[in-house]
Amino acid sequence: MCAIFLIEKASVPISITLAFIAGVAATLQAGISGQLAKELNDGIMAALVSNIGGTIFTALFLLNPNVRKQAKKLFKAVVSGNFAKWQLLGGVAGAVYISTASSTVSIIGTGLFTVVLVASQNVSGIIVDKFGFSSGSKRKITPKRALAVVIGIVAVLLSVSEFEGKILWLPILAVVIAGLAVTIQFALNGRVTKASNSQVSAFINFPMSMFAVLITLIVMNLFGKNWNSWPDQWWLYSAGFLGAVVVFLAAATIRTLGVLLFGLASVAGQLITSIALDVILPNANINVGWALISGAGLMLLAVYLASDLR
Repeated sequence: MCAIFLIEKASVPISITLAFIAGVAATLQAGISGQLAKELNDGIMAALVSNIGGTIFTALFLLNPNVRKQAKKLFKAVVSGNFAKWQLLGGVAGAVYISTASSTVSIIGTGLFTVVLVASQNVSGIIVDKFGFSSGSKRKITPKRALAVVIGIVAVLLSVSEFEGKILWLPILAVVIAGLAVTIQFALNGRVTKASNSQVSAFINFPMSMFAVLITLIVMNLFGKNWNSWPDQWWLYSAGFLGAVVVFLAAATIRTLGVLLFGLASVAGQLITSIALDVILPNANINVGWALISGAGLMLLAVYLASDLR
């Protein structure tokens, strides 16, 4: 817990670097989950592995007496009815994201996955801000933010042009839904954070996601779903740790950077890492050429405009 305290006190340049690392970790998490899903022949099982790891690592937050105190405070608020139970369900939306990531990354590549995901988050995030769903404070849809939506759509269409053969619109649509789920997840987790703190929010998020994925697996098993044998490579089981790293760095740096600047820095990490992964681990369905790289650059511009930074 001392590490969180030190990072929270870090300077802005260091905090931006850590936010960038969070974006790198998020992309690696999606890539590793996708590879595990390919080995197991099932994205949902890979998502469960990721969530189990995340639950274990975020449980370490409870070693901090202040975190336990805030958790008790939140529990009392839920029991008394001062905090609606449905606001604890951010992890369920998170389950949609990690399950989609595990199932689609190996099909469309991490680069296209990230561009489409961020574009979807941009659009849904603007709508969420419009109605103040996250924190209660509303933000107008300015011309700059509207332009960001248009640029984001252009970025997706440009990136898709690199696809080999027939474009697989179904997995792309699934990623669009995952982007919406991530926005809902962040909005609900933001409400939990406001009622307690970011560490409590992180700890609640992973078990909720784990149970949602587990229920899905049980249903699939009833219909006779079969999985391949478990692979031997240890790193295929590290997605949960990377997810916990993302949550840890977000919890520790957002106080310094604010949500918008953290988002910009982390998206930069996501886009650069996703392109690098597609170069290192080529995907048969998409080439890493000028269109995908330009799409990633346009997406970063769209995020900047949507952030309304001055």
